[in-house]
Amino acid sequence: MLFHGGMVVIHQSFGTPRVIYSLRNRLERNLIHSELNVQRKKGIPTYQLLVPKKDARQARELLKHYKKELEQA
Repeated sequence: MLFHGGMVVIHQSFGTPRVIYSLRNRLERNLIHSELNVQRKKGIPTYQLLVPKKDARQARELLKHYKKELEQA
């Protein structure tokens, strides 16, 4: 995990940001503030989803449930 001024990276992906945006919407619906950090590394966009440290545990649980839903689809 990386720490950025009280924020924790809970997910990182490369290329297409569909999963990040979907997960971010889910966090917002559960009243968890999130920030999206976008960088380009060697021409490939890297997306990091950050949440406050105090909400990290709940955000990880939501991420785990979200991944299970994707696997079952």
